Amino acid sequence: MAGAGLVAALLFAGVVEAREPRGSAVGEPRAAVQELASPCREQVAAELRRGEVDAGVQCEVERRLALRRQLRGGRSLVGFGLVERATAGLAGLSLLLSEARGCARWPLRLPGREALGLFEAKAAGCWIRRYTGPLTVAGVLPDGGRVVALVVEVVEGHLELDLARIAVSLDRRGLPDLDAFVRLELGADGWAGSLDLVVQRARLADWHVASVQRGRGVAALCSVRHPEHRQADVVRTLALTASLRRQEADLRAVQRGELTPRRFLERHAWSPYRQLVAAMGAPWE
Repeated sequence: MAGAGLVAALLFAGVVEAREPRGSAVGEPRAAVQELASPCREQVAAELRRGEVDAGVQCEVERRLALRRQLRGGRSLVGFGLVERATAGLAGLSLLLSEARGCARWPLRLPGREALGLFEAKAAGCWIRRYTGPLTVAGVLPDGGRVVALVVEVVEGHLELDLARIAVSLDRRGLPDLDAFVRLELGADGWAGSLDLVVQRARLADWHVASVQRGRGVAALCSVRHPEHRQADVVRTLALTASLRRQEADLRAVQRGELTPRRFLERHAWSPYRQLVAAMGAPWE
């Protein structure tokens, strides 16, 4: 069933991706750069394959020529996806997305950016509108494999991506759970960027540990959920302390006759008070 669910998800994604905007990377830019002189030909071809301009300003004239040729050669009804704003929280991601069309030349991302933005689209002479349509969210496994986690609908550019919703979607289709993935890729071929789940889980662990240390949350659950955290020993000590306090309170309840010895022993599989409580009655009658 899991295999069938994966195949169905991938087939559905193929239909959806055809309607999505695209990113700036070019699979084969040879035609756009073939008339350029070396070394600019090699540099601009590499930039087109990455979809990102180099940090230097070399080959500016040659780059502009190649970008115009690439647009003429790859003209399509599909626009370029833009990310105006991306804000990550503990529970998910908030996005503001647009689409660029009618460009004068092929847009490239600025150095170090995951997605095209308004500046690059305007520099390429595109006209811009807020995006409405599907967005494919793919989970990336440690070995590089991809699984369609969710397909969401963007309305007037606004999208709130809830990690809990993605986890439920994966579980319902019998796919690996969210913790199995290292990254979420947003949009077909990642045109809307990505979310690093390793970093996200580390942020969540820090928040959970800090909350427990402030007296909020369940220390025992935190120690199980984040056993490798740098303060895991502190959390385990807090969990043990909290457990002993509950046992002491229940011991006093037994002594007052408000809790039966049997109920105490059922509630606390381990306790330094077990022998004392067992001697107070016949718990297994």
